Amino acid sequence: MQKIILITILIFSLVSCHMKSQEIDYTQFKELHEHQGSKNYEIVEIIPTQNQASYFQVDTISKNVFVNSFFEPKSKRREEMEYDRLRLDMFGTTKDKGFSEYLLKDGTMWNSEYYSNWVINGDTTRHSYIRLLSEKEEKDPEKWLEKFKELYTKSTYVYESSWEYFFKVEKKWYMLPYNLDVINDNFVNNLYPVKEDKDIRMVELQNLAPIFYYGKPEELDTHLIKRIDYESTYFKEVDKGLNKYNFSAGWWFLEVYMPLGDTLRIKRYSNYEDPELMLYEIPSAYGGREDVLFIVQNPEEIFMSQVGGMYVIRPKDPEQPQRRYKKIIYKRNENGERVIDAKLSEESDEYKAWKVNKK
Repeated sequence: MQKIILITILIFSLVSCHMKSQEIDYTQFKELHEHQGSKNYEIVEIIPTQNQASYFQVDTISKNVFVNSFFEPKSKRREEMEYDRLRLDMFGTTKDKGFSEYLLKDGTMWNSEYYSNWVINGDTTRHSYIRLLSEKEEKDPEKWLEKFKELYTKSTYVYESSWEYFFKVEKKWYMLPYNLDVINDNFVNNLYPVKEDKDIRMVELQNLAPIFYYGKPEELDTHLIKRIDYESTYFKEVDKGLNKYNFSAGWWFLEVYMPLGDTLRIKRYSNYEDPELMLYEIPSAYGGREDVLFIVQNPEEIFMSQVGGMYVIRPKDPEQPQRRYKKIIYKRNENGERVIDAKLSEESDEYKAWKVNKK
């Protein structure tokens, strides 16, 4: 009952919030696929609205970004399926497409039947795993354990999947199916754990979107994105016996803040709890820039107005400095939000020089 009350209060508070915010110019807010960018930044589509994006990883050696793009038809009449892995540069430009198989931490594209080094060296060849034992020998506990220990000792990477072990030895991969006369929980978890943390090349990036979009302004992390308003266009009372609740969906109006001071106003159709946007920045340690922001949208089939896709917000001029200020002083505005004090903050010499050259 308490959950029902809280959800109802939240939805009605959202509606009342919208009624109080009529001074907002909603025409300034555009969906990402219709947005023209700002003075210093452009918004570029990487993955179209009908596709979803997943597994956002950066190659710490080549400094490339890899992301899965896949399409799941909403209609049962449509059976086509799109599934690619994209290789992007740090500005979000697609360099090429390759395998969509599972990507191991060392950069190997893994499949139970084959592997590929496309991520590592661009080679799209599908290599078969090497098997050193015959089927009869694989069923012999002594011979199996002897070969297992040999491969385990020599390998730099050991991956386990279902009923098989995969060993990387001098850039070649070997496969050894389970021998159930030897394998047990102690063997797998304690005696011979997988080796996946000794040869790490691929790093999965963390979603930087705030966990909560509601609450007191001083308690919210709004340095990247902030909710300006929410307009409910769909409301439903759900009654499932003991489980009763109210549900709302509608337009989120959001502001995205970029390092040179540009504010990009975007809108997004989603449920009342979350705009379902994921934000990613490539850390400078991996060759990234703090003025390049990747945005991934999660679509849901129940909302026809909700789209997917992936976009990048990046500098129109690649030579522009990543930041405006070398010393930032913050203040609280009339709404209690933490904002940059432009009068007291100190602009960097790099920014000043760039600004002069642009005139």
